[in-house]
Amino acid sequence: MPRPRVFFDFSIGSDLVGRVIFELFNDTAPKTAENFRALCTGEKGLSAVSERPLYYKNSIIHRSIKDFMIQGGDFTKRNGTGGESIYGGVFPDEDLARPLDTNGLLCMANRGPDTNGSQFFITLQECPHLNGKHVVFGKVISGYEDVVKTLAQVPVDEKDRPQTPIVISNCGELERRKAKVDEATTKSKESDQNPKRRSNRSRSRSADQETTRRRRRKSKHARSAEREPNTGPSLNSTENAIVQETEEEYDARLEREERERMAEAKRIELERIKQMNDLTYPGHGGIRFKGRGRMKFVDPELHQRR
Repeated sequence: MPRPRVFFDFSIGSDLVGRVIFELFNDTAPKTAENFRALCTGEKGLSAVSERPLYYKNSIIHRSIKDFMIQGGDFTKRNGTGGESIYGGVFPDEDLARPLDTNGLLCMANRGPDTNGSQFFITLQECPHLNGKHVVFGKVISGYEDVVKTLAQVPVDEKDRPQTPIVISNCGELERRKAKVDEATTKSKESDQNPKRRSNRSRSRSADQETTRRRRRKSKHARSAEREPNTGPSLNSTENAIVQETEEEYDARLEREERERMAEAKRIELERIKQMNDLTYPGHGGIRFKGRGRMKFVDPELHQRR
């Protein structure tokens, strides 16, 4: 079973910074990974406890410590004292054996053993003093250098709170695309259907002609079977088979879609700036004219002679 991947789109104030993509360790921490994934999609709706959406969208990074970590996930109180899981309240620790030995690890924040909720943190370097105390359930696979490091540079106050709001402006899950049924399988199915159609159309022909055609067809299939032995699965077993993207194709598609998304965001921002200029200086095509226009020099001597 492939590991799920989710994303955060971060903004600093009103400025979009970029996207961070996480891979979740559902093989070693399935309950923790499912909690985080569902909070990224918002699929659980409103909480029965806090009556707030179980959703990371529009929540903030409320704590940032340079060369240590950035922390978020408190979507109820937004100050580090709230948050809740999709299971109602808190849930116990799962995998405490994985060490916090590098940057870009996704870990659960807690108030002690078995107090996991919705708060998380992303490591900025190895944190060996936290080994065995926090569940590591994912890692950053895209966006660490250009996004996470930018977030870590935002100035903070004396309580490590970012002075400019760092907002999760959007979040969700990335899914592998399912490819179409193999073309070779489709062609082989059509080749199986065509002889039936041809046999139906040729019923009016004589018995000798039909026998000859069948013999030729059988000999042709026999020769092709000898040249291409069937080493793969049978047709019946592959009729409904769906080809999944490979890991390389998946990563390449994510990078391509990220470039397209950033280009679209840039285009929308340029359109917004153009509309603001049109409203501010109507009738000039966005160009502002200053002063009284062209000044003409008049020679006093020539003017007096006239």
